[in-house]
Amino acid sequence: MKIRQVKIISLIVLLVIAYFSVGWEFPDEHFQILEFAAWKLQMTTTDQLPWEFHFQIRSAIQPAIVVTIHRIFAVLGCTDPFLISFFLRVLTVALTFTSMVMIYRNYAPEIKTQPLQKWFLLLSFLLWFALLNNVRFRSETWSGSLFIIGFCYLFRLARNPQGRDFLIAGILMGLAFVVRYQTGLLIGGFFLWLLLSRREKMANISLLIMGIAISFLSGVLLDRWFYGEWTFTAWNYFNQNLIQDKVSGFGVEPWWFYFKDVFIRTIPPFSLVFILSFLVVVLFLRKDVLTWIILPYVLVHCLIGHKEIRFLYPLIGFLPIMAIKAYEFIVQGWKINLAENRWFQVYTRCFWYLNLLLIAVVLFIPAEPQTKLYQYIYNNYPQPATLCYVSENPYYRAKEVHFYKRASLNIKNFKDSSGKEMASGKKYLLALCKKDAKPVSKKNQKLIYATYPEWIKRFNFNNWLDRAQVWYVYEIN
Repeated sequence: MKIRQVKIISLIVLLVIAYFSVGWEFPDEHFQILEFAAWKLQMTTTDQLPWEFHFQIRSAIQPAIVVTIHRIFAVLGCTDPFLISFFLRVLTVALTFTSMVMIYRNYAPEIKTQPLQKWFLLLSFLLWFALLNNVRFRSETWSGSLFIIGFCYLFRLARNPQGRDFLIAGILMGLAFVVRYQTGLLIGGFFLWLLLSRREKMANISLLIMGIAISFLSGVLLDRWFYGEWTFTAWNYFNQNLIQDKVSGFGVEPWWFYFKDVFIRTIPPFSLVFILSFLVVVLFLRKDVLTWIILPYVLVHCLIGHKEIRFLYPLIGFLPIMAIKAYEFIVQGWKINLAENRWFQVYTRCFWYLNLLLIAVVLFIPAEPQTKLYQYIYNNYPQPATLCYVSENPYYRAKEVHFYKRASLNIKNFKDSSGKEMASGKKYLLALCKKDAKPVSKKNQKLIYATYPEWIKRFNFNNWLDRAQVWYVYEIN
């Protein structure tokens, strides 16, 4: 398969995932970006926002992007939040695909054997969990891609960067830091490599620092616009999460948590490829720039008590080249001919079959299935309506969801609703989760939405539906 064909397939897959992957994978992706933007767009109030807003620890750059796009869409006559969020995912695809192309072009010429070139091509553009990650409009995805673009721009094929290149790379890396402050660990490792290993000229390093400073100061100005006062969000983040140790309140894990979680999430035994690749690179390729960049990032995150797998997502773009470098070291350094090993051939063949299957699985799955409920109500009830619930509010997820809700939709507990209100002629909806008993007679209700169709119950293997979040929405006449 040709390089161009693989790139086109990868881009098509990314766009399809972007279309179907509605909602959010982790709450921070929604509540610290879209809900922050919703407040600036006067769709919610400060008391509905998470604690991160009140302590001003979140950079305003991504909420600012949402606000800008929302206002542009409004000028064009469209305020559909689902179309806007889809556009944000398409924008993410444009950024991440650029980083995929750049890191491939940067390292492909160094790979000498044809099988490895093919593996690097496929790993770079068709790795299932990288594709899934690369559509998400979240800080981990954007910061990792911006850093990779800056890094690859500086050390592109010419391998002879000029002063202006350091300035531009600094701006890109600075943006990566503003998007997610933990990226400073990647930048710090890169600086150490420039100073101690590459022995880069101080003039060039000064230009790199200048570029980072430009982006950082731009981020400070955005924070001033967003919060309405001067604030230093980077310091606030460090102070609240590390000095005040608020982050530990969300759970503490042992230092080896990331190795265990990566092993499970990337499907064993094939996940060993990524764990062993990391270990081989950092232990045996100590002069390689990837070691200097990645090792400090992983070590610090292992030492911090609170751990989540998403904290490692900025490193996903480096995994393909780490796997290739580890393979080359094993073959050349340890003189092990893996290509001729029958078991290794079976292993790689199974790896790619499974990878293809997982791409097919994630292609059409929403990131947050409950978002489909919000989308149905938004599209079908533009007029004023009241949504009642019994035990659980479907719009309450850690905090209440406002970005995907019309202002004309009133939400209240069913026991607080009177028969007089229901007879007023307004649209009345009742949202029930699977454990709720239906409090009205069937003749007065019409099922308009269900998380899963009825026929799916025939495939309730191992009672997975009992563990799933299932919602039914009725229109009450």
